[in-house]
Amino acid sequence: MQESIQKIEALQVENNNLKQQQHHLEKSLEQYQQAYERLQQQVNELLRHRFGQRSERDLDPNHPQIDFLADEKTRKKATVPLENEVEVPAHKRRKKQKNNTSQYPRVIEIIPVDEADKICSCGNEKTVIRYETKELFDYVPAIHRIIEQRREVVACAKGCCSIQTAPAPLQVLPKIKATESLLAHIVVSKFHHRQPLYHLEKYAQAVDVSRETMSRWLIWLTSPLQPIFNLMKDSVIEYDISSIDATTLQVLKEPGRRAQTKSYLYCLRGGLPDRPVILYGYNAGKHQAFVDNWLEGFQGKVHMDADSFFDTLLLDPQVEASYCNAHARRYFEKVKKQAKKQGLAHEALRFYKKLYKIERYAKDNNFTSNQRYELRQKESQPIIEQFKIWFDEYMPLVLPQSPLGKAFNYAIKYWDGLCQFLDDGRLEIDNNLTEQEIKPVVIARKNFMFANSVEGAHAICMHMSLIRSALANGLDPYQYYVAVLKKIPHCNTAEDYEKLLPWNIKLQ
Repeated sequence: MQESIQKIEALQVENNNLKQQQHHLEKSLEQYQQAYERLQQQVNELLRHRFGQRSERDLDPNHPQIDFLADEKTRKKATVPLENEVEVPAHKRRKKQKNNTSQYPRVIEIIPVDEADKICSCGNEKTVIRYETKELFDYVPAIHRIIEQRREVVACAKGCCSIQTAPAPLQVLPKIKATESLLAHIVVSKFHHRQPLYHLEKYAQAVDVSRETMSRWLIWLTSPLQPIFNLMKDSVIEYDISSIDATTLQVLKEPGRRAQTKSYLYCLRGGLPDRPVILYGYNAGKHQAFVDNWLEGFQGKVHMDADSFFDTLLLDPQVEASYCNAHARRYFEKVKKQAKKQGLAHEALRFYKKLYKIERYAKDNNFTSNQRYELRQKESQPIIEQFKIWFDEYMPLVLPQSPLGKAFNYAIKYWDGLCQFLDDGRLEIDNNLTEQEIKPVVIARKNFMFANSVEGAHAICMHMSLIRSALANGLDPYQYYVAVLKKIPHCNTAEDYEKLLPWNIKLQ
């Protein structure tokens, strides 16, 4: 009897051990399954990035978009009313404004009437009463030429006084053999038209300017242009709305760092709405301190993503973060692209689609900031409240380390900042406008690939700042650069430099 009891106890112990082993194996299997799904998600995302479509446009099969190329019958069939769709009244869109061409040279060409048609049947000569006008856009090929400056040297024929020489004209870089027009052409060609310097060297063989020489010129221009950059930065600091973003930049010859180490180039947008400013800044390390120093004195709200680079800046109680909803949406969009069936990611994207539809309506109708605030309070606020209830309901059901769990965690963690746009009509729902200003740098970087030195990196930031700010204020960057480079040598005070800001300068 005692022996049977011992066998039963031994079997129970063995059974408990087997159950524990089974439990551990199930846990391990679950962990391996989650790890596999995370790796598969990364592989799919890499394959999509390398070979697939990168567009983040949401095509929901339950709420299809209408193909504008389809015939009318197909379009009517595809029209499915969205559930809980935000209704907006019908409206008329304004015509697209024409570009300002007043800054370009204008040639008046008079086309006369035939001599035979100038005589009236009564015998009198007809007079011109008006013109039928038509504007044609023309192109004049670039011309490289040599300007030979001859400064007069005068002296008395009797030799009774000293010889006088005409003073040399002031130049922004007096020791180089280049006019302001050539310098402006090099700057705009490299950074705006994205032409590598070896292309410009090839095209300018007649004037014998090497790419090394052009590189030095670009770097030397940063010093005389610095006061204009500083004034534009002051304009950003003085306004209470700005935005910031960053991208990588490789610098080969940087003290204490390997050539393969990535540094960062920051983009800062701000200034008054009618005086937009776009600035770029280079930084190699200690990014939190750099951002905090770059925005020293700023008080207000900053559009940004939730990068750790901006943590120190947000320790200032006078600075508030308006987080980018496009980033939060992007987490769900990646999950949705990999999903095999309808799920929570699809639901989240439907909420975002409703919010962005309201933003599109305000933009198409050129709403003022006050009108946009009222529209958001009426239409967007209820959607945001429903969205938050949805988050709280499904948050406990998702695995924290899964891609969907990370999407939920990001949105919940930064919820207050993601909702900032509701309280101020001047704020955007996302930081896409700044990302659009990062894109020209990224495209140009595909050509120049890297900066050779730290000075070269700062030169990239300087010239991109002036070019993009000039474009934002409706100026042609080449004409702006020519005017600025000609006037800088004559600037002696801060007021002189203020006249050269993109919103103050008058181009001929």
